[in-house]
Amino acid sequence: MSEDWLRDLKWNGIAYAVMAGIGVLVLVGMWLFVPMLRRRWLPLPRLRPGSWSGFDVVLTWCVMFGFPLIIIAVLLKLRFFVPLLGTEPEFEPPTPALKLYLERCQIISSPLILAVTLGMVLALHFARSRTRPHQYGVSWARWPANLALGLAAFIVATPVVLGLYTVFTVIVPERPHQLTELGKQNLDEWEWILLGFQAIVAAPLVEEIVFRGILQGWLRRASLRGHVTVGVMTIFFAAMWYTPSAQPWAILEYLPPMLFAGSLVAVYGFLLLRMARRFKLTETERFEWQLQPVASAPETSESILKEQVAQTLLQVRQQADERRRQWADANADLAILGSAMFFAVAHMQAWPGPLALILLAVVFGWMARRTQSLIGPITAHALFNLVAFLALYGSVREAPPQNGNASTTAVRPSLVGSTTSSVPGSQLPLRK
Repeated sequence: MSEDWLRDLKWNGIAYAVMAGIGVLVLVGMWLFVPMLRRRWLPLPRLRPGSWSGFDVVLTWCVMFGFPLIIIAVLLKLRFFVPLLGTEPEFEPPTPALKLYLERCQIISSPLILAVTLGMVLALHFARSRTRPHQYGVSWARWPANLALGLAAFIVATPVVLGLYTVFTVIVPERPHQLTELGKQNLDEWEWILLGFQAIVAAPLVEEIVFRGILQGWLRRASLRGHVTVGVMTIFFAAMWYTPSAQPWAILEYLPPMLFAGSLVAVYGFLLLRMARRFKLTETERFEWQLQPVASAPETSESILKEQVAQTLLQVRQQADERRRQWADANADLAILGSAMFFAVAHMQAWPGPLALILLAVVFGWMARRTQSLIGPITAHALFNLVAFLALYGSVREAPPQNGNASTTAVRPSLVGSTTSSVPGSQLPLRK
């Protein structure tokens, strides 16, 4: 193994050991001093109904991708970044210096992007469907138990995910995340703070609200057309991150992510068909992906027959209620996979990260479904990104400088960053 590899592995181990040790101490303290955890370790409230539609989910994605571009373009027009970063490079033709400049602009504006984008998403859902934040999990109800569950999930899942990612980077050619590449530049300390803010605060908040709160909450009651749309968009996102070059061998680099996304969609489709067979859906039920109400009892004049019909109808209704409960549970479980596969392909730019992130996304989705709160997923997500960020910072600082600049060594076991809260420099508008 190379010196770079051992250094990266060492810093990932140090970062995880420190954070896991702190997490264990916090869990023990909460168990001893918060009696609620001993009485109800894992609360199971009923699913809260939501009224936002698939169109609202599409609008959410438009806000998530559009508003960061608009904010940075406006700040560039106002020359806001010139006192901090110096004169802007020439915008045509695009150069690596321009790409680095735009990425640093995005990091500097990340607090403003978080506030405006998240505020617009919450306002959008309230204006269109009167949806309150607690309906998709933004609530402090039972927060000690949910926080403890997030800590426990972080302690257990992080070494598994980082271990899988480390193995995958040995087998599969790696494309480091945008923020990982940015961290290898000669950043000032205040830029490191803002980079950490985006990875540890902005990304968990935005991604958990969008993926686990809004998308997963909609999928558990979506029609068949909605589930098919998610499958199609999963393939589209996987294809969007990659553009094969002119070399004949480029397809070998492009094919694995597409096969991964296709496999996820195939599994998702298989589970849909399995549910349809399990519940013996009619054509109408299959298309609407909703169970039809039970027919009422026929009219009769005989008292004995009425009593028999009433008993039969009661049994039918009880069976229908149980069937609806099982249907709701099956859809809630299916929604976990739907949001997880979309989460994975949204991070496809950091391949092979999605191969490991799909497991982490399923854990986050399970916590959101189990507790009906985003406190646990946000906690685990933030701590996971904190470990990756600390490992990136330590490895970059320890690496020997090259050509007088900060190290450009690849920090391989690092999944730090976000795609939904970060804007790649190549997507920013270029001025003539």
